[in-house]
Amino acid sequence: MFIASKHTTPTRQRVLWRVTVADAKKICSDSRTAGPHYMLCFTTRNIDDPAAFVYVPDDGRHAEVLHDHHIRVIRGHTTRQPAAKSQPQ
Repeated sequence: MFIASKHTTPTRQRVLWRVTVADAKKICSDSRTAGPHYMLCFTTRNIDDPAAFVYVPDDGRHAEVLHDHHIRVIRGHTTRQPAAKSQPQ
């Protein structure tokens, strides 16, 4: 489960955080995060593939939401990410 920017390309999702399904539901049901700018994405494929997903920095604007709902971010921009695999040409 991850929270992605709505303004992203289909080839490489810009991901803000990876969280549990339960935590994602809390984030998305909070009035402070509801709106057209983020989308909730469910996937079990290639979740750690840097060729498919890039984690973007969290600017802290949703820190209160994370705190108030006791959200545990499983992965984010500051989490160490594996190197991108080279793509065959």
